[in-house]
Amino acid sequence: MKDTNRSATREKSQARSDETGALVLRLDEVRPVRQQPATAPAIVPKPFPRKTTVIYRSARVTDMVAKARGGLSGASISFFLMVVVPTIIGALYFAFVASPQYMSEFRFSVRPTDGAYLSSSSSSVAADTAVAMSNSYIVADYALSRDAVEALEKSVGLRRIYSMDGIDGWSRLPEDVSLERLVDYWRKRISTSYDIMTGINTIEVTAFSPQDALKVTTALQALCEKLVNDISEKARQSQMAFAKNELDRAEARLKEVRQHEMELRSGQKSIDVRKDAEGKMLLNNKLRGDLSALEAQYSALSSDMDPTSPRLTVLKNQIAAAKEQIEILQSQVTDADASKPGTLDDAQRVTKYDQLQTDVEITTKLYESSLTNYENARMRASNNQTYLATYVQPGLPQIASYPRTFIDTLLVFLSAFGAWVVLTLIYYSIRDHA
Repeated sequence: MKDTNRSATREKSQARSDETGALVLRLDEVRPVRQQPATAPAIVPKPFPRKTTVIYRSARVTDMVAKARGGLSGASISFFLMVVVPTIIGALYFAFVASPQYMSEFRFSVRPTDGAYLSSSSSSVAADTAVAMSNSYIVADYALSRDAVEALEKSVGLRRIYSMDGIDGWSRLPEDVSLERLVDYWRKRISTSYDIMTGINTIEVTAFSPQDALKVTTALQALCEKLVNDISEKARQSQMAFAKNELDRAEARLKEVRQHEMELRSGQKSIDVRKDAEGKMLLNNKLRGDLSALEAQYSALSSDMDPTSPRLTVLKNQIAAAKEQIEILQSQVTDADASKPGTLDDAQRVTKYDQLQTDVEITTKLYESSLTNYENARMRASNNQTYLATYVQPGLPQIASYPRTFIDTLLVFLSAFGAWVVLTLIYYSIRDHA
């Protein structure tokens, strides 16, 4: 019975050897050899042939080999579907379906006027350069904005240009599209770039005919120039606004002080109060001198003449008149007229007049300084204006820039091949860990 089992096992092993070209031993087929009784004769195993090799294979490897011999592998099928088919479709589209696109461009630089560099310091020049750089970025961003799309739609009609019947369905803009969709479509038809080293902006616009490309690019250039001019004008106005406000305030203050001075002169009925007071003081001093002379003469004559003599009487009357006149002048200088409210004596009028004169001098100097600052601000604003210097004008394209059949097809192939490689690696990684 045992001999029969060993024969069956050898036959199965020999059959597998014939199928695979090598002897395959599985662990479930190898049974331990029982030790024969001492009385039983020893069994000598039959040696293997010299050309026979023993290969240990798993069942999974055997199944893969069988499937590979039976037909195409999954990797080949996936490569065909993910790489070959998209490449063929892309080549056919770029060669026979895609509408030609023509590109027109213009290049410009946002620059300040030359007077700004000639009259400004190095710090001002650096500030002007920074402002010009900022304006360049603003112009590039404006070309992609909704405001630019609305302005171009009104001037040239973007919807009509990009929704013509001759354009292929993949590139054509649908009719009656919303403004948001139009903005997204426009951003696919325009390209902006800025070189920070040279300060040069480049804007490229594509359309499906040379005339439309030139038309849209020219309209966009006009919009960019208008934007830079508006920015420069607003900057100039903001620079002058503060100086103008200070000038207006100084002028109003000067007018107010002048009005007070005129009211003082009209109320006191004097053009120059100080000169009037000085005249009264001089007259008072002269009368005092004359009074002293008359009193000295009267004292000298009174010792020799009769007090009732006509000459002494005349001297006495002159002395009395001089004293009266001095008292009147003194009262005008130091005492106000109580019967006329609001009137001032000469001392008060001179003090108030001096205060007004001080205010007039201060406000006059302030006005002159404000006027000088305003003129300087006006000159700086005129010199610091920026403008859009276009040195490459939009031109009429002669050759279509897109599609580039070979390059675009190669890009499709490389993209599809890269995606296939990544997905294949992910698949085998997941399967090996399952």
